[in-house]
Amino acid sequence: MIQKITDSGILYKALDKNRDIYTEKVRALADAYGCGYDFCGFYKQTGGTVISDYYGSAVVARSGVRPGDRVAELMEFLMCGKFRKVLMPSNTFAAAGVDANHKDMLLMSCENGGEATDDIERLKVDPDAPLSEISDIISAGFDIDVNKWYTDMSHNLRHRISQIYVLEHSACAVKLFASSGIAYLSYVSTRREARGKGLASRLVSTICADEASRGNTVQLFCSDGLRPFYANIGFASIGKAVELTI
Repeated sequence: MIQKITDSGILYKALDKNRDIYTEKVRALADAYGCGYDFCGFYKQTGGTVISDYYGSAVVARSGVRPGDRVAELMEFLMCGKFRKVLMPSNTFAAAGVDANHKDMLLMSCENGGEATDDIERLKVDPDAPLSEISDIISAGFDIDVNKWYTDMSHNLRHRISQIYVLEHSACAVKLFASSGIAYLSYVSTRREARGKGLASRLVSTICADEASRGNTVQLFCSDGLRPFYANIGFASIGKAVELTI
């Protein structure tokens, strides 16, 4: 059975075991929005799986490989038309055995930190950060809904959940959250005209060094084609994920 969670206490209790990148992604949404918004919801499946929904983009946490009926129930729920994209562990997707439009992702981790540089410029964590400039850089590498991204990032910056980094006004990265010793990095991007100068690698390496000094391990999802880029910085693959497009 899959039921909607309307009590934050129940949600946090469900997330407190076996913490990993998936549970912490869900937790970050809970920390930012709680259970009181229509555009951000949370669900729990009997057996422990937790699903978050943010504007139709879902994350499946603590899923593992369940008995066939549980996996079938989970996939039926995810494919019902409510969600546009779903991030989930690849073993769950494989156990479901469904034919669905998806792309394979690597979960990369930098546990030893990177090499710090002294030319990083950090944006202030406040609602006045020039997010229009950052969204321009991100749009060079990601297909984003700028209005939703802007609204969400403004909210996360105000609540000090996320941090934005920019280097020479040309490369950027977003630490979406730091929780349970995991600093989750996303939206690593460089303006097209500034590529090939090593800006993104310098930026990510500096972030990794900074997070290592705080006791955090930087993790991120990427395509297999970007494995060499992150490996050169010190990342190693620690798992696989699937992103469904429905």
